[in-house]
Amino acid sequence: MGEGFQFIDIILLAMVAGFIALRLRSVLGRRTGDEPDADAQLRVGQTKQGHPVDGAGQPLESPYGETVVRLEADPEVRKAFRAMRRIDGDFDPDHFYQGAQAVYPMILDAFWQGNRDELRGLLSPSVYADFEAAITAREQADHKIEGQVIDLADVKIVKAELQEKTATITVEYEAEIVSVTKNAEDEIIEGNSADTVTVHDIWTFERDLGGDDPAWLLVSTSSA
Repeated sequence: MGEGFQFIDIILLAMVAGFIALRLRSVLGRRTGDEPDADAQLRVGQTKQGHPVDGAGQPLESPYGETVVRLEADPEVRKAFRAMRRIDGDFDPDHFYQGAQAVYPMILDAFWQGNRDELRGLLSPSVYADFEAAITAREQADHKIEGQVIDLADVKIVKAELQEKTATITVEYEAEIVSVTKNAEDEIIEGNSADTVTVHDIWTFERDLGGDDPAWLLVSTSSA
Protein backbone atom coordinates (compact mmCIF):
# COMPACT_ATOMS: atom_id res chain seq x y z
CA MET A 1 0.00 0.00 0.00
CA GLY A 2 3.04 2.32 -0.07
CA GLU A 3 3.27 5.45 1.93
CA GLY A 4 -0.25 5.07 3.31
CA PHE A 5 0.67 1.98 5.24
CA GLN A 6 3.86 3.55 6.54
CA PHE A 7 1.52 5.99 8.23
CA ILE A 8 -0.88 3.24 9.31
CA ASP A 9 2.00 1.42 11.03
CA ILE A 10 2.61 4.48 13.17
CA ILE A 11 -0.95 5.43 13.97
CA LEU A 12 -1.82 1.89 15.00
CA LEU A 13 0.62 2.56 17.88
CA ALA A 14 -0.81 5.98 18.61
CA MET A 15 -4.21 7.21 19.70
CA VAL A 16 -6.18 10.24 19.22
CA ALA A 17 -6.82 13.73 20.30
CA GLY A 18 -9.15 14.81 23.00
CA PHE A 19 -9.80 17.89 20.94
CA ILE A 20 -11.63 18.11 17.61
CA ALA A 21 -12.20 21.71 16.64
CA LEU A 22 -12.86 22.37 13.00
CA ARG A 23 -13.89 20.29 9.99
CA LEU A 24 -11.50 20.14 7.05
CA ARG A 25 -14.28 20.90 4.59
CA SER A 26 -15.13 24.25 6.13
CA VAL A 27 -11.81 25.35 7.54
CA LEU A 28 -8.74 24.70 5.44
CA GLY A 29 -7.92 27.77 3.45
CA ARG A 30 -11.32 29.44 3.78
CA ARG A 31 -12.46 32.59 5.57
CA THR A 32 -15.43 32.16 7.87
CA GLY A 33 -16.41 35.77 8.47
CA ASP A 34 -15.51 35.50 12.15
CA GLU A 35 -11.90 36.59 11.79
CA PRO A 36 -10.41 39.32 13.98
CA ASP A 37 -10.42 42.88 12.62
CA ALA A 38 -8.33 42.86 9.46
CA ASP A 39 -6.41 45.94 10.66
CA ALA A 40 -4.85 43.83 13.40
CA GLN A 41 -3.65 41.29 10.86
CA LEU A 42 -2.17 43.71 8.33
CA ARG A 43 1.56 43.33 8.02
CA VAL A 44 3.91 46.28 8.54
CA GLY A 45 3.56 48.66 5.60
CA GLN A 46 0.18 47.29 4.51
CA THR A 47 -2.41 50.02 4.06
CA LYS A 48 -6.04 49.83 5.01
CA GLN A 49 -7.06 50.47 1.42
CA GLY A 50 -6.46 46.83 0.50
CA HIS A 51 -3.90 44.62 -1.19
CA PRO A 52 -2.47 44.66 -4.73
CA VAL A 53 -4.54 43.33 -7.60
CA ASP A 54 -3.65 42.33 -11.14
CA GLY A 55 -5.16 43.71 -14.33
CA ALA A 56 -8.24 41.53 -13.92
CA GLY A 57 -8.82 42.81 -10.42
CA GLN A 58 -7.66 39.58 -8.77
CA PRO A 59 -5.63 39.86 -5.55
CA LEU A 60 -1.92 39.26 -5.93
CA GLU A 61 -1.27 38.80 -2.25
CA SER A 62 -3.53 38.49 0.76
CA PRO A 63 -3.18 40.86 3.71
CA TYR A 64 -3.93 37.73 5.73
CA GLY A 65 -1.59 34.84 6.28
CA GLU A 66 1.63 36.81 6.08
CA THR A 67 2.82 35.37 9.39
CA VAL A 68 2.53 31.83 8.08
CA VAL A 69 4.27 32.67 4.82
CA ARG A 70 7.08 34.53 6.52
CA LEU A 71 7.64 31.73 9.02
CA GLU A 72 8.17 29.29 6.18
CA ALA A 73 10.83 31.61 4.69
CA ASP A 74 10.51 29.68 1.45
CA PRO A 75 10.11 31.80 -1.69
CA GLU A 76 8.56 28.88 -3.57
CA VAL A 77 5.86 28.53 -0.91
CA ARG A 78 5.16 32.26 -1.00
CA LYS A 79 5.01 32.18 -4.79
CA ALA A 80 2.60 29.24 -4.75
CA PHE A 81 0.33 30.92 -2.21
CA ARG A 82 0.12 34.07 -4.30
CA ALA A 83 -0.70 32.00 -7.38
CA MET A 84 -3.44 30.18 -5.46
CA ARG A 85 -5.00 33.48 -4.46
CA ARG A 86 -5.08 34.63 -8.08
CA ILE A 87 -7.38 31.67 -8.78
CA ASP A 88 -9.29 31.63 -5.49
CA GLY A 89 -9.46 34.97 -3.74
CA ASP A 90 -10.81 33.27 -0.61
CA PHE A 91 -7.69 31.17 -0.11
CA ASP A 92 -5.95 32.25 3.08
CA PRO A 93 -2.67 30.65 4.28
CA ASP A 94 -3.43 31.49 7.92
CA HIS A 95 -6.73 29.67 7.85
CA PHE A 96 -5.28 26.74 5.96
CA TYR A 97 -2.64 26.48 8.68
CA GLN A 98 -5.24 26.62 11.44
CA GLY A 99 -7.32 24.02 9.65
CA ALA A 100 -4.28 21.78 9.19
CA GLN A 101 -3.75 21.85 12.95
CA ALA A 102 -7.38 20.94 13.62
CA VAL A 103 -7.75 18.25 10.97
CA TYR A 104 -4.79 16.14 12.13
CA PRO A 105 -6.48 14.88 15.30
CA MET A 106 -9.84 14.87 13.48
CA ILE A 107 -8.64 12.34 10.92
CA LEU A 108 -6.86 10.22 13.49
CA ASP A 109 -9.94 10.19 15.70
CA ALA A 110 -12.16 9.11 12.81
CA PHE A 111 -9.71 6.34 11.92
CA TRP A 112 -9.43 4.98 15.43
CA GLN A 113 -13.18 5.08 15.92
CA GLY A 114 -13.67 3.38 12.57
CA ASN A 115 -15.78 6.28 11.30
CA ARG A 116 -15.73 5.53 7.59
CA ASP A 117 -18.24 8.24 6.68
CA GLU A 118 -16.09 10.92 8.27
CA LEU A 119 -12.94 9.66 6.59
CA ARG A 120 -14.57 9.38 3.18
CA GLY A 121 -15.14 13.13 3.13
CA LEU A 122 -11.59 13.98 4.20
CA LEU A 123 -9.39 11.54 2.26
CA SER A 124 -8.65 10.91 -1.39
CA PRO A 125 -9.93 7.54 -2.68
CA SER A 126 -6.48 5.91 -2.52
CA VAL A 127 -5.72 7.07 1.02
CA TYR A 128 -9.23 6.16 2.12
CA ALA A 129 -8.70 2.64 0.77
CA ASP A 130 -5.64 2.21 2.99
CA PHE A 131 -7.42 3.51 6.07
CA GLU A 132 -10.52 1.42 5.41
CA ALA A 133 -8.47 -1.75 4.97
CA ALA A 134 -6.74 -1.15 8.32
CA ILE A 135 -10.08 -0.52 10.04
CA THR A 136 -11.50 -3.73 8.61
CA ALA A 137 -8.45 -5.74 9.73
CA ARG A 138 -8.75 -4.31 13.23
CA GLU A 139 -12.45 -5.13 13.41
CA GLN A 140 -11.86 -8.68 12.23
CA ALA A 141 -9.26 -9.14 14.96
CA ASP A 142 -11.70 -7.67 17.50
CA HIS A 143 -9.13 -5.10 18.58
CA LYS A 144 -9.61 -1.50 19.62
CA ILE A 145 -7.28 1.42 20.23
CA GLU A 146 -7.54 3.91 23.07
CA GLY A 147 -5.37 6.94 23.59
CA GLN A 148 -4.88 10.66 23.45
CA VAL A 149 -2.81 13.27 21.68
CA ILE A 150 -0.92 14.84 24.55
CA ASP A 151 0.64 17.62 22.50
CA LEU A 152 0.71 18.71 18.86
CA ALA A 153 4.22 20.00 19.31
CA ASP A 154 4.92 21.36 15.84
CA VAL A 155 2.98 21.95 12.64
CA LYS A 156 4.66 23.53 9.64
CA ILE A 157 3.98 23.95 5.95
CA VAL A 158 6.96 22.54 4.08
CA LYS A 159 5.82 22.67 0.47
CA ALA A 160 3.16 24.24 -1.73
CA GLU A 161 2.57 23.79 -5.45
CA LEU A 162 0.03 24.76 -8.07
CA GLN A 163 -0.42 22.74 -11.27
CA GLU A 164 -2.97 24.53 -13.45
CA LYS A 165 -5.81 24.85 -10.92
CA THR A 166 -4.85 21.94 -8.67
CA ALA A 167 -3.23 23.11 -5.43
CA THR A 168 -1.21 20.85 -3.14
CA ILE A 169 0.15 21.80 0.26
CA THR A 170 2.40 19.55 2.35
CA VAL A 171 2.38 19.81 6.13
CA GLU A 172 4.79 18.24 8.61
CA TYR A 173 3.46 17.27 12.03
CA GLU A 174 5.22 16.40 15.28
CA ALA A 175 2.91 15.02 17.94
CA GLU A 176 3.19 13.44 21.37
CA ILE A 177 0.66 10.65 21.72
CA VAL A 178 -0.16 8.03 24.34
CA SER A 179 -1.99 4.91 23.18
CA VAL A 180 -2.87 1.33 23.92
CA THR A 181 -4.33 -1.48 21.83
CA LYS A 182 -6.78 -3.82 23.56
CA ASN A 183 -8.23 -7.18 22.63
CA ALA A 184 -11.78 -8.45 22.96
CA GLU A 185 -11.22 -9.15 26.67
CA ASP A 186 -10.21 -5.51 27.18
CA GLU A 187 -6.63 -6.56 27.88
CA ILE A 188 -3.76 -4.35 26.72
CA ILE A 189 -1.82 -6.15 24.03
CA GLU A 190 0.26 -3.24 22.78
CA GLY A 191 1.36 0.13 24.11
CA ASN A 192 1.61 1.64 27.55
CA SER A 193 -0.80 4.21 28.93
CA ALA A 194 2.03 5.72 30.97
CA ASP A 195 4.37 6.35 28.02
CA THR A 196 4.10 8.90 25.24
CA VAL A 197 5.17 8.21 21.67
CA THR A 198 6.59 10.93 19.43
CA VAL A 199 5.37 10.69 15.85
CA HIS A 200 6.52 12.70 12.82
CA ASP A 201 4.04 12.64 9.95
CA ILE A 202 4.06 14.36 6.57
CA TRP A 203 0.63 14.87 5.03
CA THR A 204 -0.17 16.37 1.64
CA PHE A 205 -3.53 18.01 0.96
CA GLU A 206 -5.00 18.75 -2.45
CA ARG A 207 -7.83 20.85 -3.84
CA ASP A 208 -9.15 21.92 -7.24
CA LEU A 209 -9.26 25.70 -6.83
CA GLY A 210 -11.37 26.04 -9.95
CA GLY A 211 -14.13 23.76 -8.67
CA ASP A 212 -17.10 24.41 -6.43
CA ASP A 213 -16.00 21.99 -3.70
CA PRO A 214 -14.06 23.84 -0.97
CA ALA A 215 -12.73 20.61 0.56
CA TRP A 216 -9.01 19.93 0.81
CA LEU A 217 -8.47 16.17 0.67
CA LEU A 218 -5.60 14.27 2.23
CA VAL A 219 -3.88 12.67 -0.77
CA SER A 220 -0.61 11.38 0.65
CA THR A 221 0.86 10.35 4.02
CA SER A 222 4.35 9.35 5.07
CA SER A 223 6.58 9.27 8.12
CA ALA A 224 9.50 11.63 8.66
